[in-house]
Amino acid sequence: LNQWREQLHSICGRFDTTAGDEVDQFYGGISVGCIGNVEIAAIATNAQALRKSASDVRAEDGRNFFLIYQQAGDSVLIQHDKQALLSPGDCALIDSRYSSEFRYLDGMRHLSFHLPCDLLEQRMAGRQPRVCDTIRATEPLGMVLGGFIRQIVDKHELFDERESSALGDAFLSMLAPLSDDIAHRGGNLRDYSRVVAYIDSHLQHDLVPERIARDVGVSVRSLYRLFEIRDQSLAGYIRDRRLKRCAEELRAISHSHENLTCNAYRWGFKD
Repeated sequence: LNQWREQLHSICGRFDTTAGDEVDQFYGGISVGCIGNVEIAAIATNAQALRKSASDVRAEDGRNFFLIYQQAGDSVLIQHDKQALLSPGDCALIDSRYSSEFRYLDGMRHLSFHLPCDLLEQRMAGRQPRVCDTIRATEPLGMVLGGFIRQIVDKHELFDERESSALGDAFLSMLAPLSDDIAHRGGNLRDYSRVVAYIDSHLQHDLVPERIARDVGVSVRSLYRLFEIRDQSLAGYIRDRRLKRCAEELRAISHSHENLTCNAYRWGFKD
């Protein structure tokens, strides 16, 4: 298990592993290849979950998108309050610059293609990559990606440097359709991430929509839209985050001497 964690950290980043109840039955292995600028990690494990927290993200320099191609077993990928369920042949994109979680429903195998953020974003003409959306093996894009992946993954060592570079570029170009239509969706993930980070760091203050929008650099209309397209409300999100902080302190021994009113006022409740 320790050897697995070291491999995982060195290849994929600072993910924490939940191994399951019977640690002596744990297995996990990673092998690495490369196609041009795209690193390929072949991963097999019976771990229950891998998690990367916001503090883990801040502690590393990773700037990659991970295209996950499921080979065997089932996985649930979680990022930005979204979930992608992957069965064999399915794909999804994850951004290593933000916290994420991988839950494995049974022993699984998948390929993780590490795509440099700047190279992929260049091909998306200013749009943001669409993360944590399942690309089904039965969809047209899924069939093309799956066919390409299966053709090259076992043969990448046979290509010379020039061929490998060309195939890597072609692979990145194939992923250009995986972008958000920002005008249609009403906002992008970066704006949403900036807004929720701002809210979390200002829960003790008055969180007026106009002030949030001004400090983050979006319009008030866009601010509301960022939550609406995720079936949330701005006020509901702020209330839930404040309740969570209150609950954490109510459980903490260090705050056991305080009453509920002090706790609530500290985290922004006014009555």
